[in-house]
Amino acid sequence: MAFTPCTSVLGDSIDMNCNAPRIKGYEQTGFIVAKGDIDLATTTFSGTNPRIITNLGIRVGGVVGAVYNKKQNPLPFGGTKTTYNRDADAYDKVVQFYYEGIGGADAKNVVEPLKNGEYVIVLQRKDHKGDGSFQVFGFQIGISASNNGGAQVQDEETGYWLMTMATQEPYAEMSLFNTDYATTKDDFDTIMATAI
Repeated sequence: MAFTPCTSVLGDSIDMNCNAPRIKGYEQTGFIVAKGDIDLATTTFSGTNPRIITNLGIRVGGVVGAVYNKKQNPLPFGGTKTTYNRDADAYDKVVQFYYEGIGGADAKNVVEPLKNGEYVIVLQRKDHKGDGSFQVFGFQIGISASNNGGAQVQDEETGYWLMTMATQEPYAEMSLFNTDYATTKDDFDTIMATAI
């Protein structure tokens, strides 16, 4: 048998669905969890595509935080960006969101951990079509505000923190998808119900 290096083969047409055009943007609510709080024993993947998480397990005692973006500038989760990095042969990923907390307690409990820890963020797209409706950032490497391109900026006028979480991962995109959109939404909502 001939040697075959890691390859990626085009497996679908490059076209658009004229009957169901894409809806851009993200819903206002997502969640963030420490990468160490992901339970790999109960997390499962599609048997045909390791980029699709069919069940995202959270460890007993794991802390899930809600990410809620009510501000419209930038648009809710409008700071997401994924770019192929040729030098690293990987994808640079960025997620931005606002945090309104100020003071010492918020600094200790929210702002500072985001720069020191590795996290996984799951955001729901406004396009509720199934696979791809729930985008996962940081599952492979972890995402934080201290990685390349990450930052935390407080606007003195508004008091808001603009959190820029960044990572570099091998897969262009990972998604949470279990059977269909409705089932996946139930799974997402179950995790969101535990959010602090």
